[in-house]
Amino acid sequence: MRLLDYDEPIDPEIAAVLDAIDATLSGEPVDAQYADTAEIALLLSAERPAVGPEFAQSIDERVARRFAPAPASVPVGPRRRWWSSQFWEATGALAAAIGLIVAIVVIAGSGQGSPSMSSASSAAGSGAGSSGAPSGPPTRSSSKAQPALVPPNGSSATPTLQPPTTGRKVVQSAQLDLAAAPSRMDDVAQQVYNVIGALGGIVENSTVTQTGGPAGYADFQLSVPSASLGQAMSRLSSLNYAQVVSRTDSSQDITDQYGAAQRSLADARALRTSLLKQLASAITTEQVASLQAQIHDAEASISSDQATLNRLNHQVGFSQLSVEINARSAPAPAVHGSGGFGIGQAAHDAGRVLTVAAGVVLIALAVLSPLALLAALAWWVGSTVRRRRREQALDAA
Repeated sequence: MRLLDYDEPIDPEIAAVLDAIDATLSGEPVDAQYADTAEIALLLSAERPAVGPEFAQSIDERVARRFAPAPASVPVGPRRRWWSSQFWEATGALAAAIGLIVAIVVIAGSGQGSPSMSSASSAAGSGAGSSGAPSGPPTRSSSKAQPALVPPNGSSATPTLQPPTTGRKVVQSAQLDLAAAPSRMDDVAQQVYNVIGALGGIVENSTVTQTGGPAGYADFQLSVPSASLGQAMSRLSSLNYAQVVSRTDSSQDITDQYGAAQRSLADARALRTSLLKQLASAITTEQVASLQAQIHDAEASISSDQATLNRLNHQVGFSQLSVEINARSAPAPAVHGSGGFGIGQAAHDAGRVLTVAAGVVLIALAVLSPLALLAALAWWVGSTVRRRRREQALDAA
């Protein structure tokens, strides 16, 4: 039903007719020009059906409720706009809070970098060739390494040491001590075989003792191509279920020794050639016998010098590698610093606690935010529908 707009002025003639009708029904006299209107009003009033008191009272109450002025404190129009604006303001504040928490977690996570693992490895210089006795012991190119931990996946291998060998004859060797759990001795030993086989090496001697306890032990004497020694050490230092306890790299320059063997072989061959020429021109039996004995000695020297060169070439081409595996538990990681509880440690722990707390809050918001938004949207839609229905009911009345 369309509501009357009381702000619009009523036509004066219509207002006079209405006043005449009201006066006639009230028993008051009216002007002569409205006599016809008064007569019609009296006839209609006499023919109207009687209304029961209860029905009349209910009609009066409904009319009073319908046309009662709205409370000044709760205006209808502004209230609707107020709830709509509050809803979107609450939604924006919730989204901003989620973004702020995500930013805090990202900043805290970037500041808490993963602790770096530092492995102490002594860099050693290459063994330079000396003019002294070439048969001396090998020169250690690296001292005993500090006990280092290698993750089972081999993501952090011990750096490989490679002495310069350009134009020189260098014999390289290495020793690697590993630790493995007693139940993993067989697994680690098999990995050693697999690595050496893949690199074309030779297992000269091996001993594997599996006791299931700390007495387990394995020893390998290996020979690998010198060009693959660095790769072999890298792979063996990254075996699964094994940890590097110590590592030793050795090198010996045998360039002078190799040159001396070459010169000795050349001299022996030259001597044999000269003796053969002398034997061809020998006349007496004594000369022939003496030359033949000297030729025999020269050939023996040639054989010895050739064997020496072959052995040196093999030492240069194939490096000796010793691997020992002991069954023991993993050593505890070293704790750096003085061990006391200071401001730095407290700040680190506080940052960690805040990061974890922010992560928990973020996860909770990620779970609850969609539900809260859906609940707020459902409440807003429900309240809007209820208000619209109430207004329609009042309009129908």
